Amino acid sequence: MYLTRYYLVVAAVLLAALSSAGCAEADGRQMVANGIGRTPEPTEAPVVETVAPTNSLPEGEIPKQGSGDGAGGSAEGVDHGSVYVDSLAGTVGGTGAYDLSHPQLNGLALDHPVNVALRGPTEALRAEFVSVISERSGEESSAGAGGEQGDSLRGSGTVHLLDDRLVSVVYEFQIEWAGAAGPDERVDSVLVDLATGAEVGLGDLFVSGSPWLETVGFFARQDLVIRLGDGVLWPDGRGLGPEVSNYAVFGLTPEDLVVRFASHQVAPGVAGTPEAMIQWSSLAGMVDLSGPAGHLAG
Repeated sequence: MYLTRYYLVVAAVLLAALSSAGCAEADGRQMVANGIGRTPEPTEAPVVETVAPTNSLPEGEIPKQGSGDGAGGSAEGVDHGSVYVDSLAGTVGGTGAYDLSHPQLNGLALDHPVNVALRGPTEALRAEFVSVISERSGEESSAGAGGEQGDSLRGSGTVHLLDDRLVSVVYEFQIEWAGAAGPDERVDSVLVDLATGAEVGLGDLFVSGSPWLETVGFFARQDLVIRLGDGVLWPDGRGLGPEVSNYAVFGLTPEDLVVRFASHQVAPGVAGTPEAMIQWSSLAGMVDLSGPAGHLAG
């Protein structure tokens, strides 16, 4: 009898243990040696929806810009004393190509305000070029049947002045859109104060309240007539009025103020993007001698 009871007790204990184990497996818990249950990590990884990063650029390769120290770019800069030329070249959407360059200053980091300003015009126009091609990415390729060449952007910056105080650069660009009647010519400029890293506007060079705008316009017209000939400028004088926007693109040399005009601004497109040179001596009394260009006009 006692043996029978013993087996009954053992059977009951085993049945209870099996029942507990079954419950533990059913509700996701696991029994441990000391009899205390714990909740394990999920046996299945949670579903994470991975979204591919979107990009507004059409299919194509847009390499990073090069740098004079060879770091982080696809093209090394070419040293020119204290100035080196940094290159940007690549393709966009399989139909467009760009080849640009701009000056950078040795001894300054790529993210220094001076170098950022010096590559600003090329980066801005490249962004515009890419944006236009992006908007047309769904259209038929401009380099399709017929062997027609695609869109292209080319340009560079020329250093007009680099001294202890200023760096002055004028940029010339040419965009050729496939199927267009002619190239789209652009000009831009940057004048940077090396002491502060800030960009300097043309008005910052002159004494406040002086008739510098009228004077610049007068001498610019004289020089343009000499360069382009009589009867080439717009007869109504457009593009040469006393508005700062008419003279927004300019460069400085030790001898002259150089003003560049956009295509069709002062003359028909055949004149391109003409320039006018005005000697500092012609601006005597109006240049602020304590200002950024005072050492040039003094």
